[in-house]
Amino acid sequence: MRTYISLSDALYECFKNVVGLEEEYLLHEDSFVKKKLKEFIGAKEFKKFDALDEKSWYEAWREFDVRVFHNNLNK
Repeated sequence: MRTYISLSDALYECFKNVVGLEEEYLLHEDSFVKKKLKEFIGAKEFKKFDALDEKSWYEAWREFDVRVFHNNLNK
C-alpha cells in the first residue's frame, strides 16, 4: 500500500476518475468521501488525514480541483 504525503494527493488518486461521471455529485457527500478514501488508502492512513482540521480539508479539495482542471486541459 502506498503512503500518501498529503491529503490532496490521496484525494486526487482516489477520486480523479469520478470527475465527469454521474457519481461526481457524491464528492459533496462527506460519508461517501470518507468511506471511499478509507477503502482506498487504508484505515491507518485515513486516520491520520481524518484528524486534520476543516481548513486542511478545504485546501486539499482546492488543490484537487486545480489538478483535475489542469489534467483536463492537457487531454
